[in-house]
Amino acid sequence: MFLVFIFIVIIIMALYFHRNHKNNKRRQCSYGCVKAYRILENPNEYLALKELFESLNSPAERYFYSVCMSRNMFPQALEKWTENFPESGDALLCYGARLLQWSWSARGYGRGGEISESQWKEFFNRLDKTRQILLECTEKSPEDPTPWAYLIMVATWYSDSEEIKHSYFNEAIARDPNNWAAHMHMIIALSEKWGGSNEEMVEFARNASEQAPTGSDLKAIVVKAYIEYWKYLDIFEDNPDDAKSFILDKDIQSDIVDAYNDSLAHDDFCESKVSIFVRYNLSGWFWITRDPSRLSNELSVLGDKIEDIHWRWVCTEGELQDARNFMNESKQAIQAGLLTVG
Repeated sequence: MFLVFIFIVIIIMALYFHRNHKNNKRRQCSYGCVKAYRILENPNEYLALKELFESLNSPAERYFYSVCMSRNMFPQALEKWTENFPESGDALLCYGARLLQWSWSARGYGRGGEISESQWKEFFNRLDKTRQILLECTEKSPEDPTPWAYLIMVATWYSDSEEIKHSYFNEAIARDPNNWAAHMHMIIALSEKWGGSNEEMVEFARNASEQAPTGSDLKAIVVKAYIEYWKYLDIFEDNPDDAKSFILDKDIQSDIVDAYNDSLAHDDFCESKVSIFVRYNLSGWFWITRDPSRLSNELSVLGDKIEDIHWRWVCTEGELQDARNFMNESKQAIQAGLLTVG
């Protein structure tokens, strides 16, 4: 009887941890959005997702919800949606976004030399399918910039020519000149990490930021380029001293603050569905540069919508709680007159 009891306890604990893991994954993938979370409660069903996409009105919404679905929705459910509604651009978009993540899972994280030949082969095979689906999406939804934005990442990971990457980008901004996703993916495409030039990447981001409307998400896009440059120095070149000097450069810090003041901190700023991506990039920057007041502003708005895993893309995963502690300590120091805001 005792062994039976132990067996039952083990089963119950396994079920509990499995359910907890699924809940955590849904929470991470929904970025605090209740609609996304509810859909991800049934990742093997597409009807609620279909209904949601039929109600969306902006490219920012289409990108946000497709990103949410791309990391947790069952590919089989999305494929079934495309089969039952072959004329649906929404179905192809969500399926293509999911396939993009599925492609990366074949490669896995790590430098190129650490990836096996079989992984590379499967990675490119999956990217071929992803590209096919996304190109079909551009035909079914000719006014949507979102599949073109995703295609920039396909081209980047496939090591396509600069001409192809730029052609996808130009298609996206022809439909939405201030498209955050297209600009963000183009920054990655231009980075030295993916065979480009960090200087060209920063110049592209600065130009995009300068041309973006005041009070827009895109006004802060330059932070993504600076983060990519910093990560390259710190991780790929294994040069922490240069990386530290880079983020402490007064001109670079001034660029970020100016962009922030003209974007999230501006009186005319209007929150969009992609603003959360802007916020967690900026919050990561304000953490690595130890800017207490701006870090406090962004972490307060973000609340529990992000977790450590979301900071992976700003290369500070594992430090979110440290940042929150720093924020609280800084607030106390300011209140006590021991620290000034500036």
